[in-house]
Amino acid sequence: MPRPALLTVHEPALAHNLAQVRRLVGSARIWAVAKARGYGVGLASCLRGFEQADGLAVLELVEAQTLRDSGWTRPILLLEGAFSAADVRQALEAELDLVVHQPDQLGWLLAQRQALARSSCRVWIKLNTGMHRLGFPVVSGGLDESLQQGLAPLRAVLPASRLGFMTHFACADDPTGVDGQLAVWRSVQPALGLRAGESLSLANSAAVVRHPSTHADWVRPGIMLYGGDPLAGQPPESRQTQPAIGLQPAATLSSQLIAVQRVAAGGAVGYGARYRAPSDMRIGVVAMGYADGYLRCAPDGTPVLVDGVRCRLVGQVSMDMITVDLGPVPAARVGSSVTLWGQGLSIDEVAACCSSNAYELLTGVTCRVTRRVEPLLPA
Repeated sequence: MPRPALLTVHEPALAHNLAQVRRLVGSARIWAVAKARGYGVGLASCLRGFEQADGLAVLELVEAQTLRDSGWTRPILLLEGAFSAADVRQALEAELDLVVHQPDQLGWLLAQRQALARSSCRVWIKLNTGMHRLGFPVVSGGLDESLQQGLAPLRAVLPASRLGFMTHFACADDPTGVDGQLAVWRSVQPALGLRAGESLSLANSAAVVRHPSTHADWVRPGIMLYGGDPLAGQPPESRQTQPAIGLQPAATLSSQLIAVQRVAAGGAVGYGARYRAPSDMRIGVVAMGYADGYLRCAPDGTPVLVDGVRCRLVGQVSMDMITVDLGPVPAARVGSSVTLWGQGLSIDEVAACCSSNAYELLTGVTCRVTRRVEPLLPA
């Protein structure tokens, strides 16, 4: 019998969440972001769950090639573009859209003008409007010199329908968090001299929900497609005017009790004796630990469900096990089901207890956890 640590991927939830994005963005086209192997749920499930997306966005060539080999014929975007001239050649052969965010990438692309002209892929110029990760800098409302020099020859090769411009917001979850970057973005538009038909892409998940004015031609939702709240951590009063999103968890991390211990008042639980029983207690031992991707930093009180009943973690997370207070569920026994996050227990709540976020929990589930797929059935 396999160890009971299990990640269940809910493909119908992926499709549902994509439909919620569609409802919010209207006519804007959607890049469904599937990097990190679909935020940990798997590219195969993304192919099925995001079948109605206009394109898929990934990070690595191997991810993009997997999608192409699996039959995805619509656009695929490489979010960080090429890492070498050889990558450019491969991307053009596979008809992949490329982000270009620094001078070397622009040079590699222009060095292959003929192949670029024959391809059908788009090129997306990324501008740094204030996040200071990727993107050509905006200089006093104008273009960086390297972009100034490269844009005209690029336009000479590409029709307007194959050129786009993008940026990325650092604080889109905040009510006014895009204002500064939008001001920079608008200041550079005259210098860009956009041609009719060139596309714009600005909005991540938080901007999709919080800032409809940023939807533009293409949106790039990520975490909300997997059921994570893009406004997690924002105070309730800042969300009162936001539309109901209606997201569903795309994955559930679960396990079972493998032992039950009786601990007398004052007894210590787990490594370092971090937790001491305030009274006589029943403690459940769960087959789940940091080697499975459950965060070692999870504090006492982090919620778990045992047989559907809300309980709390007590004691230090170890490599293979966690321990939970079974007081609220006296009938719990070896074999009782345990939900760590997902259906019935918000991943955002668990992440907040750990001073983390849904991204880390989703992508952190390790390969030793068994995967099971709840398939998306044909309509």
